[in-house]
Amino acid sequence: MATEFRVADLLKFHPEWVKDEVPPWLFEIMDKTVLRDLALVSLERSKAVHEANIKAIDTATAIIRKAKF
Repeated sequence: MATEFRVADLLKFHPEWVKDEVPPWLFEIMDKTVLRDLALVSLERSKAVHEANIKAIDTATAIIRKAKF
């Protein structure tokens, strides 16, 4: 039974809080082109994180489907 709880704990998803690396006051003085570039960087980072999470979920699902209980 201890193994069941351990596996359940390992399968839990604990996303990190996404933090903005740019201080808010800096947005007021930045050029709109720079702000657009920063927004694109932020979106690309979010997309990469989500793609990695989906890949991990798919891999875990495949492993669980193969497991014999």
